[in-house]
Amino acid sequence: MADLLSGLNEKQKEAVLTTEGPVMVMAGAGSGKTRVLTRRIAYLINDLGVNPYSILAVTFTNKAAREMKERITDLLGIDTKFMWVSTFHSFCTRLLRVEAKYLGGMYTSNFQILDDEDTLKIIKKIVKELNLDDDIKPNYFKNLISQMKNFPDFKLSDPFKERLLESVYNKYQEYLALNNAFDFDDLLLKTVEVIKNNPEILTKYQDKFNYILVDEFQDTNKVQFELISLLAARYQNIFVVGDEDQSIYSFRGALVTNIRRFREVFPLTKLILLEENYRSTKAILDLANKVIKHNSSRVEKNLFTDRVDSIKPYYFKAVNSYEEVIFVLEKIKELLNKGYSYKDFAVLYRANYISRNFEDVFVKNKIPYVIYGGMSFFSRKEIKDVVAYLRLILNNNDNLSFLRIVNEPKRKIGTTTLEKLDKLASDNNLSLFEAIPLVNNSNLNKFYELINFLKDNILNYELNDYFDLLVDKTNYLEYLKSNEEEERIENLNEFKSVLNEARDTYEGDNVNILASLLQDLSLRTDTDNKNDDDNVVKLMTFHQAKGLEFKVVFMVALEEGIFPSVNAYSPSDLEEERRICYVGITRACERLYLSAANVRLMYGREEHHTPSRFINEMELIHTPKVKPLVIKPKEISKPKVEIGNIFQVGDKVNHKVFGDGLVVSVDGKFIKVAFPVPYGIKTILANHPAIIKIK
Repeated sequence: MADLLSGLNEKQKEAVLTTEGPVMVMAGAGSGKTRVLTRRIAYLINDLGVNPYSILAVTFTNKAAREMKERITDLLGIDTKFMWVSTFHSFCTRLLRVEAKYLGGMYTSNFQILDDEDTLKIIKKIVKELNLDDDIKPNYFKNLISQMKNFPDFKLSDPFKERLLESVYNKYQEYLALNNAFDFDDLLLKTVEVIKNNPEILTKYQDKFNYILVDEFQDTNKVQFELISLLAARYQNIFVVGDEDQSIYSFRGALVTNIRRFREVFPLTKLILLEENYRSTKAILDLANKVIKHNSSRVEKNLFTDRVDSIKPYYFKAVNSYEEVIFVLEKIKELLNKGYSYKDFAVLYRANYISRNFEDVFVKNKIPYVIYGGMSFFSRKEIKDVVAYLRLILNNNDNLSFLRIVNEPKRKIGTTTLEKLDKLASDNNLSLFEAIPLVNNSNLNKFYELINFLKDNILNYELNDYFDLLVDKTNYLEYLKSNEEEERIENLNEFKSVLNEARDTYEGDNVNILASLLQDLSLRTDTDNKNDDDNVVKLMTFHQAKGLEFKVVFMVALEEGIFPSVNAYSPSDLEEERRICYVGITRACERLYLSAANVRLMYGREEHHTPSRFINEMELIHTPKVKPLVIKPKEISKPKVEIGNIFQVGDKVNHKVFGDGLVVSVDGKFIKVAFPVPYGIKTILANHPAIIKIK
């Protein structure tokens, strides 16, 4: 027993030794919850003689389940391969392999489990059978069906779409039943159905599992709560560990209220708080405690640590979003000189589109980085699609762009038609677009007229207005709206910021500006942000950072409307946003930097923002800069600049994309700069924040 309890603090020991009856452990961030879970399982087996196969432990990821098994093996030296330590879905699969016949119909033990691709194929077939494929994308129905299964009260506000969804859902479930198949959501639902409708099966598994342990309990949904409540109802030996302050997955169906419900369903619950943190410094934890105390209806706890450090969290209020990026860049360089490695840094943001500015500057400054759990802004499908439209408009001979967007969104242009077009183009030495008039196809002709219309109007609008025209006339925006693709719509709007910067960076009319922009985008290779090792800066959302830790964390864009999100309407929404903030703070081990900008270029326009309310709740004040940054705030904020007083022929400059260059001429508001290959000479707006003089 001494070995299993060694290294545990008093509260951790209490959690391990309280083996009988319902126990709820509120484990604060970095408080050693996995250690407690695995030591408790080892203690049950080694010291109490409990049969390893009568213990059920469930968690949410295969990685977490593997780690638990490995730790138990290390502690006891036993083979954990067949122990019931797994994810919820793996547990349900194992149970249904034995009990599926109780569902009736075609279900047997050799059922098939559908992945996302399988599910989408089936829904595509159903949508086509119902003649809906021209109206709504199959992926839209796929996402809604999953929501129906995770949110029992889910309803669409549009009665027409609700009826369509019901038709697709019924046919989809009928297909699963006839083909002896389950999707991931049904693995949970059907397991609950089996044990609820068959008392003898419920009794069998209640007797089998004398001890039940649940990891990350704050992330459980309604179905998972019902499942573990049914299994534990007889013997009540249920141990749940989690942290309601880190409940940030309500959009997936997770219910933070399950923590309160647990104590209602199991009134004899013993509550144990793990408040000692082994990850972060005291100054960082003090900040986290100040923020989260503003949430009501929570189990009160206060993180503490023995790690006292003189380095305080640092709040930087930037004049604009570009200065914020430069601040992060300068801090990374400064800390690299102090012995930190690239892998020690993480930049956290609330919305994916925030990553774009950091990508640009990191590429230019050769900072190795990776978009953790996601993809580069310019690699996103919607961005590649609109770029392909622009490429085809500027160059009708671009066959690759043509093939990408001729049916995006759907235009009823089939494979046979495109094969015929390809042959005619080849026979007549034409591009695919140029060959369209040779094919007698009304849908192709409409596309031909659309591209020509957009080409004819390219000089008649400001760039942002022209982009609005493009996404409107192509029906691309309407297509995203009809499928409720909110994040993709956000990214489209953010592309206007790219166009704004291009307008201020390149010379000439819209055609020249777009041609220069597209050329520079094509030079951004796939290897720009890919690395062969893990020694890279991580860019990620707060949600993707959950469960991770870094020596240095930058929490950026802490502004009202971004964080908390503009979509956080209700008090419960705001409380979840605050929990997301708490998660961000507690990722930092040694240093924490927070930043906000007065002005941020968003969706193609400059917007004035106020700092996030969370900054005030942290009781932070603006920290003065210790040394001037590469860009001085007073230089950025000047609405007009007397060019002649700033740049002269022969000045050395630095551009965030093109790198170092030499001024070769000054002409009013513009300067011509010679950059290294492949960029060459560029004409650039002199007062644009992307360019600075090198002293």
